[in-house]
Amino acid sequence: MKILKQGYILDTRTLNGLRKACTFTSLMKHSSGKIFSSFRLGSKKDSPDGNGVIAEFVENSDWKIIFLDFRNEFDGISGEIKVVELFERMDGNLSALLTWFDYSKGNKLYNASTDTILPSKILLADSFDMGNTWLNYRVVDTKNLQGPTLTGPVVKIPSGFLAFFEKYGTEDNSKISTHSACAMYSKDGINFEKIITVARHPMDEIYYWDQRSCYDPVNQRIITMFWTYDRKSEKDIDIHIAYGNLETLSWTKPRPTGIKGQIAAPVCLGDGRILCFYVHRHYPGSMRIIMSEDGGQTWDVDSEIIVYHNTAETTEKSINYAEYWEEMNRWNFGHPCGIVLEKNIVLVAYYAGEDVNCLSARWALISV
Repeated sequence: MKILKQGYILDTRTLNGLRKACTFTSLMKHSSGKIFSSFRLGSKKDSPDGNGVIAEFVENSDWKIIFLDFRNEFDGISGEIKVVELFERMDGNLSALLTWFDYSKGNKLYNASTDTILPSKILLADSFDMGNTWLNYRVVDTKNLQGPTLTGPVVKIPSGFLAFFEKYGTEDNSKISTHSACAMYSKDGINFEKIITVARHPMDEIYYWDQRSCYDPVNQRIITMFWTYDRKSEKDIDIHIAYGNLETLSWTKPRPTGIKGQIAAPVCLGDGRILCFYVHRHYPGSMRIIMSEDGGQTWDVDSEIIVYHNTAETTEKSINYAEYWEEMNRWNFGHPCGIVLEKNIVLVAYYAGEDVNCLSARWALISV
């Protein structure tokens, strides 16, 4: 593997104004060949003024911002658009799934005293001019699951679409929240009518956070990877992987990959190989790419490459669960994603910056 080019989707160091923190980077390739990136832009990593941005890839490895700020007021409440995941519908038009948070209920995403996050909704909107304008905003029914938050790209499968999200909240009058990795299925990309549990530990001791998925056409399955956290011991454990059955829409039990890291975005190359772009949060802090030649069974550590490094970042120190949430607001790189551009060429994106109040959306082109 080799880095061919790299640069900025949006270099926030050049921006005037308060909103200079990019996070939740995502990529999408349209059947027309157009390439889009979406991400959240706010004054801080965790702030009520966050909203979505869409950029389109243009000539000479440059990006053009084509849309700013989705509708963010619902039921008279102004909230934050934190996540934007674009996908192409059957008719070739674009739709966007959005995560919306209600900051009228607090000024932080996570409340340690109640072990809950702010109320949230998953929204759906449509564009009929390739992302330049958006309309038809509506709330997706997530069956009263608390704290639904999108986690990674919408995956097109032969029978329809899978949109991935996680839920976080208390259940059965418990004072401790539980976590599940979930998915929504739609035949047409318009109505997401089925909710699926992708992964949940039977004793709620392991959290399968921030799942990222891709469709493996060779083996006709979904590959899903998880940032995996042991709530009992209050520490990260190996990135885990699970496989989804296209007919039953059920997943295998997540198993460890042997890769030490956090969010991990698999990219299926179409020939059985799986590229994993992941966050190496412990020292030396970095964004790394590792390859599997056998569909995620084993990983070639020796050929791993570093796309970005920041040696100031580490999570080696021992901290409790509430402190861990606070630490997240100080991390200044992450949210990997990737798409195949053409045979053996992959485009990846992520956010990074020297200051958590000035985080840029970045890209790199990888030869595999």
